[in-house]
This record gives sequence, C-alpha cells and structure tokens, in this order.
Amino acid sequence: MSDTTQTHVIDVDIDLLDAEQHPIHARALEMSVDLRNGIIIRCYLSLRVGPAVYQQIDAKAIFHLRPEVRGQIFGGKLDSTNDVEIDLKLDPAFIFMLSLSAKSAQEVAEQLLQANQARVQSDLLPTENWYACYVKQQVELPPEIGPGSLKIGYSTTWANV
Repeated sequence: MSDTTQTHVIDVDIDLLDAEQHPIHARALEMSVDLRNGIIIRCYLSLRVGPAVYQQIDAKAIFHLRPEVRGQIFGGKLDSTNDVEIDLKLDPAFIFMLSLSAKSAQEVAEQLLQANQARVQSDLLPTENWYACYVKQQVELPPEIGPGSLKIGYSTTWANV
C-alpha cells in the first residue's frame, strides 16, 4: 500500500452551513487529503474565523465542538478579540462518495468552492459533516522574549479518531 498526503492552498472566503442552514463565514486556508493507492481515505479543511464567528461555533458546538471532546488548552486562554484557526476532518461517511468524484486535494477544494459559489447541495458545505480536530490562535511573543509568534489552543478527541 502506498499512502500519501496532498495539500492545496485555498485562501478564499467561504460560507459553510450550520444545522439551521445559517451561513458560517470563514476563510478557507487549505484542503488536505490522505490517499491510499491514489484513493482519498481522509479529508481535512483548515479555516480561519473571526472572534464573533468562533463565539457562535463555541456556543452552538458547531463542527461537533462539544465541551466534553475538547482537550486542555496549551499556551494560555484564547483571546476573544483575535481570529481563530480550526482544523477540520470530514466525516468518514462522506469519503467514499468524495473519492468517486475527486482524486486530489485540489479537486476537493474546487468542489468546495464551486458548491459554495453556486449555493448548491454538497456534502462539503454542512458544518455537521465536519469534525473540529484542532483549535488554535496565533499570539505574539512578549517583548522580553523577542520578536515572533506562536500558536496556542487545544485538540479534540476527533483528532485521534
């Protein structure tokens, strides 16, 4: 068996749809797929959301982000005024159908963007089809440490399932 990972940078604004069909506005950063013998076996999407959208995601447990699946926060508390990055994994129930229509991270990204733009039905748009694996935020280092930044945040049990 030959396993590989492909990543495709997206960097485009999209709207995913929550359970009530309300848009969740995000910046799609990148799409990744794990392939086995050229067939997609896992699919990941990285997003950046504004503070207000993250508060909505947090309050409604969007992306299956319930309190009991969250791990310990590393690096300090998330800042409620900064953007948050969320790494998502597509529900395995949708992988087979996806693998029939796409063979690469770029093709999956194109399907996501086309469905989003055309507002058509797609398994890639509903938030309940995605599981949050990592939630993180970039923070600047204190001046006494020097220039630079690091990411703080937490993982979920979905990251290891």
